[in-house]
Amino acid sequence: MNGKRNLTPTLLRVLSVIAGLVIWHYIANIVINDTGILVSPLVVVTKAYEMLVTTGELYPHLLASSQIFFWGFALAVIFGVPLGFVMALNVAVRDYVNPWMTTLYTAPRIAFAPVLLLWFGIGAGSKIAIVFLGCVFPILINSYFGMRVVSRDYVELARSFRLDRWALFSKILLPASIPFILAGVRLAIGRGLTGVAIAEWFGATEGLGYLVFFAGQTLNVPILFVGVATFAMLGVIGFELVRRFEDFMMPWRKDAWKT
Repeated sequence: MNGKRNLTPTLLRVLSVIAGLVIWHYIANIVINDTGILVSPLVVVTKAYEMLVTTGELYPHLLASSQIFFWGFALAVIFGVPLGFVMALNVAVRDYVNPWMTTLYTAPRIAFAPVLLLWFGIGAGSKIAIVFLGCVFPILINSYFGMRVVSRDYVELARSFRLDRWALFSKILLPASIPFILAGVRLAIGRGLTGVAIAEWFGATEGLGYLVFFAGQTLNVPILFVGVATFAMLGVIGFELVRRFEDFMMPWRKDAWKT
C-alpha cells in the first residue's frame, strides 16, 4: 500500500511533464509552425545535446551563472536569517529596519542594476549584489514571521521549565521557524535565478542570462530556449534540494502527510 502511495506522486509528475511536452510540440509544429517564433522541444533537446556534448559551449555559461547564484544566495541566507530573527526578538531593530526592507523589497531590481554596475564594476561583484538583493528579502521576511508566529503556549511552557534564552531559542523558536525559513528559501531560489538573468544582461560576456539575451537579439530561438530550459532545470534542482533538506530536518511532517 505504501509502495503505491510513493509511486503515485512520481507517476503524476512524469505524466504532467510528458503532457506538457506533447502540448508544446503540438503548438510548435501544428498551431504556429514557425521556427522563428517557437520550436519543438525535440529541437531544444537536440540543441542542448549539441552544446553539452559536441561543442561543450554551454558549460562556461552554466558555470558562470551557477557561481553568481551560489554566492548571492549564500550571502542572502547568512544575512537574512539572523536579521529576521533579531527583528522578531527586538522591537527597536524591527522598527529601524522595516522601512528600508519595505522600500528595497518593493523596488524593481532591474532599476538597481546600473547603479550597482557603477559601484562594483562589470565584474562578478555587481552581479552577486543583484542576486543578493533578489534573495535576501524573502528569506528575511519569512525568518521574521516564522519566529513571530510561534505559539505563546510553547514559550510559556518552556519558561515554566526554566529554560534559559539559548535553550528557548534552539529547542522551541528555531525548530518552529524552519518551515517558514525554507518557504523563504524556495521563493529566493526563483528570485535569485531571475536576478542572475538580469545581472548578466548588463556588461556580461558569459552566463545563461547573457546566452538568452544574445540569442534573443540574434533571433536564435533554439539557443534561447536552451538557456531558458537550463534556468528552469536549475530551479527544479534547487527546489528538490530544499525538499530533501526539509524531509531530513522535519521527518515527522513527511510522515504526517502520508496518513
